[in-house]
Amino acid sequence: MHFEILVEGQTELTALSILMEKIVGPYDKPHTWKIHKHRGIGKLPENPEVPRNKKDPTLLYNLPWKLRAYGKDMSRNEMVVVLVDLDDRADCRTFKQELANMLDYCTDRPRCLFRIAIEELEAWFLGDLAAVEASYPSLIKEELDDYVQDSQCGTWEKLADAIHPGGMEALGSFGKRSAKVLEIKRKWAAKIAPRMEVEHNRSPSFRSFRDGLRKTIAPT
Repeated sequence: MHFEILVEGQTELTALSILMEKIVGPYDKPHTWKIHKHRGIGKLPENPEVPRNKKDPTLLYNLPWKLRAYGKDMSRNEMVVVLVDLDDRADCRTFKQELANMLDYCTDRPRCLFRIAIEELEAWFLGDLAAVEASYPSLIKEELDDYVQDSQCGTWEKLADAIHPGGMEALGSFGKRSAKVLEIKRKWAAKIAPRMEVEHNRSPSFRSFRDGLRKTIAPT
């Protein structure tokens, strides 16, 4: 199987570049993948059929056009994987259906797997506290005492308070999408992902991603 994986940005690309081998095995033995980063999640277009504005590089905005392009060229041994954050959206199932609805605009539908990190990719890291602590021995565990796995509670902010010097107080003047914060989040992914044990991660959204990939490659 070959996976074309669409992600929001560099943090997800960094994490999945490490985690894919843990999930489906070494690259090209026999499965392969290519991870495509975007400049943020963006919004689904109001009319997915009109010519797109190429100045918008976000994932959701470009999703219908990319699905149509993949649908024209893909074989049955290829699959599109779309990974996005739920962020502050109220309902995961509704959001997933909105993503799947984009296939209605494809003359030829590619095989697709839509997966949503709840609330953010950092929930996957918090699903393996041993990996976080091994990566950041100065982890302040008390900051995570009230964390409920995969809850919408300001996930990356909680991780920041637990592992970043000065926590959110030090990062408060920067926006979530600022270049400084995005680079810090990328570094978290680069340090934590290699230590993650994918078989025992407590994050339901991570397990859904992991198991969805494995189901596609399971012998029939």
